[in-house]
Amino acid sequence: MSRLLAYIANDPQRVQCVLHPGRKLLVTEPAGPRPSDGWGIGFYQGGEVLLRRRPKPPDGPVDFYEVAADLRTDVLIGHVRSGTVGAAKNENTHPFRFRSWLFAHRGTINHFDRLQGDLLASVPDFLRRNIRGQTDSEHLFHLFLAFLHDAGKLDDVMIPPLEAARALSGALALVARLGAAAGASPSVLDVALTNGRILLCTRRGAPLHLYRVNGVHDCPVCREQSTGIEARTGRPRHTDHDHLRGVVMVADARGPVDPPWEEIPEGHVVAVSHELEVSITPLESATL
Repeated sequence: MSRLLAYIANDPQRVQCVLHPGRKLLVTEPAGPRPSDGWGIGFYQGGEVLLRRRPKPPDGPVDFYEVAADLRTDVLIGHVRSGTVGAAKNENTHPFRFRSWLFAHRGTINHFDRLQGDLLASVPDFLRRNIRGQTDSEHLFHLFLAFLHDAGKLDDVMIPPLEAARALSGALALVARLGAAAGASPSVLDVALTNGRILLCTRRGAPLHLYRVNGVHDCPVCREQSTGIEARTGRPRHTDHDHLRGVVMVADARGPVDPPWEEIPEGHVVAVSHELEVSITPLESATL
C-alpha cells in the first residue's frame, strides 16, 4: 500500500503538534494487494535539504507521526512506495531532489515504457542528466522542472505558488496528452512538491485530503510529554500554541475519513504559500 504526505507549518519545533490531529491517516499498513517496498521522507533543516530513504519492505506499519518525531522543520514530504516501475533501491525511492526542490508521486504513468522517450524529449540535457533511477515518477519530476526552466523560474526561490502550479499543471497535461495518443487509460498523478517555501499537491486519480491547523489549545502532544511534578501529580502541563499554523495533506487514504480532514475535489491542485495561504483550483485553470 502506498501513501503520500505533505506538510508545511510556521514553527519547526512543533511538527508533532501539527501532525497529531490527523495521525490515524499517517499510518500505512504493510499488507494489501501491493505491499509497500520502501519509504522515504524529505525535509529542510538548517538551510539544508535532507533525505531519509529506506528502500526495502518495512517490517511493520510506516507511521509518519513517529518518523517525524525528531524533526525540526517547516516543510516535509513523505512517501510510502508500492513500486510499479523500477526496482526497490535507493535511487528509485521517493522523494526525489533537484537543488531545493523535493518531489513525490503516488500513482503510475500508464504505458510509461512507450512514453519515456517522448517525455525525455521535453527535458533539457542538464536536467536529464540528473535522473538517477528508472521510475516514471522521477521522470515526471524532471518534466515539471523542464516547465519551470522554460518559464525562467527554475532558480527562483521566491516563485509564487500559482506559477509553480502552472508548471506542474503543464507537465501533467503533457503526460495526459501523450498517454491518450498512445491509447493508455488516464494515469494516477497525485503529486507533492516543494522548494522549502511553498507546497503543492494535486489530486488526479487517488483521494487527497487536507486539514489546517490554526492554533492549538491544550496541546495533547505537550500534555503527553509533560515531565517532573506535573507527571508525578497527575496534573500534566496545559500548553496552548496560539501562534501555530500549518497545512497537512495525505493522498491515498482509504475508508472513512473524519474531520479535521477535508477532501480535495478530483482534478484540482492545492497551492500553499510561505505565509500558509491556501488556494485550491482546477488543474486546467492553472495552465491558463
